[in-house]
Amino acid sequence: GSEMCIRDRPEEIRKLEKLELSSCPKSLMHSLKAFLFCCYTGIRYSDFVLLNESNIVTIKGEKWLIFKTVKTDTKVSIPLYLLFQGKALRLLQEYHQNLSDFFHIKSNSSVNKDLKKIGVLAKIEKHFSFHTARHTNATLLIYNGAQITTVQKLLGHQSVKTTQRYSDIFSCLLYTSDAADEL
Repeated sequence: GSEMCIRDRPEEIRKLEKLELSSCPKSLMHSLKAFLFCCYTGIRYSDFVLLNESNIVTIKGEKWLIFKTVKTDTKVSIPLYLLFQGKALRLLQEYHQNLSDFFHIKSNSSVNKDLKKIGVLAKIEKHFSFHTARHTNATLLIYNGAQITTVQKLLGHQSVKTTQRYSDIFSCLLYTSDAADEL
């Protein structure tokens, strides 16, 4: 389909990270940052909007994101300091005056409209929605060599079979293309 291709994800994320939105409305910037945060953490929209300061926990001097998922009531602990060179933490630092503002975003459909505009600005031809962030997270972790069971825990999947779907798509792509050369 026209969904963002898994092979291109690392490249497309880089495009989004580099996007200069200073001249755009603040709300567009907010939608982009929330999307990137979810690319780095793998959390769903429904969980993102319920987060607040109390979900950011310091354990032995390191920051974790700890919450229960709305969908499956599973407790998830995400080591923010470990994932993607702490990029999610850097986004939180930008909002450190008022974290609840960061987690308070527009409706899912409004954010998806913003992401459409952002995609155009970033010259990403493929369609992507807020939920794409979750798939992207799993894909990037597997791309970076994370164990499937680690990815399962981070995404809060109750069954590893759910997580396996991501890695199956990914390994089949690796073997059918020259993506392996890029690893």
